[in-house]
Amino acid sequence: MESERELVEHAQAGDTGAFDALVSLYSKRVLSIAWGIVRNAIDAEELAQEAFVKAYQNIARFRSGEPFGPWIFRITTNLALDVLKHRRRVKHEELTEREPAMRRDRADLPAIANEIARRIGGAIDELPEMQRVVAQLHLIEQFEHREIASMTGLSEGTVRSHLSLARAKLREKLADLYGDGDD
Repeated sequence: MESERELVEHAQAGDTGAFDALVSLYSKRVLSIAWGIVRNAIDAEELAQEAFVKAYQNIARFRSGEPFGPWIFRITTNLALDVLKHRRRVKHEELTEREPAMRRDRADLPAIANEIARRIGGAIDELPEMQRVVAQLHLIEQFEHREIASMTGLSEGTVRSHLSLARAKLREKLADLYGDGDD
């Protein structure tokens, strides 16, 4: 199997099979990031496709030797944030009434774990926009502060601030899941 670096180099040389292999490597994570930000399965799938199209169109400008993952994650995050900006401007009624999509990778968890996941997902959904985005990227997707800063265009300090505020609000909303509070 070719290394990621070789796949990128072959894709830059016009090998669509190599790019397809990169898509296969990253499609689940890209979709998860998109869904975590836009919270709508259809929009997330469209964003994931758009991110890969944009990456394909710009693969010649990709810096050789750099990891492909952070680049495609940044493209995905920027596209998803654009969707959020557009939603704020347009404010369609149907967007406020939609149900969050069920994560495919959680479908087989026991009922109690699904209930906890639903509660956590609901609490994250209620956070202010950038706190939600940062919390999703750090707590769910497990990106580092610097990676989130790069993906969102925020400073690391701002990422830490959003994350700190998000954690405090999540602790408050989910206090019953933390037990009696004695750590």
